[in-house]
Amino acid sequence: MSGPARPTTVQRFAARARAARRRSRRQLLLGAGAVVLLVALGVFAWAGPVLVVRHVEVHGVSGDRAQQVRAAVAAPVGEPLLRADTSALAARVQRLPFVASVDVGRGWPRTLVVTVDARTPAAAVPQPGGGYQLVDPGGIAYAHAGSVPRGLPVIRLDDGASERPTLVAALTVLRDLPDALRTKVTAVTASSPDAVTLTISKKTVVWGSAADTERKARIFAALHRTKATVYDVSSPDTPVLR
Repeated sequence: MSGPARPTTVQRFAARARAARRRSRRQLLLGAGAVVLLVALGVFAWAGPVLVVRHVEVHGVSGDRAQQVRAAVAAPVGEPLLRADTSALAARVQRLPFVASVDVGRGWPRTLVVTVDARTPAAAVPQPGGGYQLVDPGGIAYAHAGSVPRGLPVIRLDDGASERPTLVAALTVLRDLPDALRTKVTAVTASSPDAVTLTISKKTVVWGSAADTERKARIFAALHRTKATVYDVSSPDTPVLR
């Protein structure tokens, strides 16, 4: 007795075509379902009542400064988190004097995350009305203090000095000093960008401009044990003690 008839080549191709069409329909249905789901999730996130702003997290500062950041953000509580304009919120915070830079992001499902890079003081500058203005390494004044914070040098600008360039020159000298020497600087006076004088461990050091600071530091390190009233390294090729 002969076995069942084997399918012909035409029948095999037809079966494969039907299977391919079924797979194609399934893929289309799955793709359409995925699109519908994504649209629904997008609408839910954009206008739904669940993924809305409820909290503001502040990183980088604490205490009163963190409160100022929250007040500047003026968080759109109840607004969908996805619709929060993080660039506009960051611009508000950036206007705070102590903020060097800021990033505002979303912390799903209900939080705005504000990360602040706060300015750090490089020196204190006496003010005519009393107290001190704290300035960062770039010379930007951002806070007032009644007294000099511990460990911070004081920069005094002579009357008539071109304040901004002279202040920046003095700060550049401080920045470029070796750490071991910078910590010993208690005061800086300057009448111009080319006339900066440091007080280092009670010694008066005429520094001149901010150029060649590394070399001047080495020269002063070699000379400071020699007893003198003033150490002038403003011309490093010909230092003078007097």
